[in-house]
Amino acid sequence: ITAVAGTVWIKYFSFISEPHVIFIVLNRYSLITNCNHKTLGLYYLWFSFLFGSYGFLLSVILRTELYSSSLRIIAQENVNLYNMIFTIHGIIMIFFNIMPGLFGGFGNYFLPILCGSPELAYPRINSISLLLQPIAFVLVILSTAAEFGGGTGWT
Repeated sequence: ITAVAGTVWIKYFSFISEPHVIFIVLNRYSLITNCNHKTLGLYYLWFSFLFGSYGFLLSVILRTELYSSSLRIIAQENVNLYNMIFTIHGIIMIFFNIMPGLFGGFGNYFLPILCGSPELAYPRINSISLLLQPIAFVLVILSTAAEFGGGTGWT
């Protein structure tokens, strides 16, 4: 019985002795080469969850700052940081969480199924737009490194 259990355990970790299995799995679910509308929709939902988690952490920082009414919790010398975090939080939650999740995720997954088509009209353009989303997110985060950032405070 232990030999059978041992072989079952080894079967799940066979990628250690057979490294080509990893490349087959990565090639099948590759983000770069995939144009399937269902897989791209799930990737959109996954990115929406990741970017929404970052936006949630920014809202926790904002709430912590508001909780301490007269004390400055974050960046006591930079008064503009609150406005910058407020702006970045709004941009991330709208343009990187809600819109990719609803339109990109659910739209890519369900629209071809509801229309009865096997695939979207331009699947490669859809794949490129998915690949540009994390790059745009990194550029938005790097905009905070500027002197004043995007600290408009939405006023």
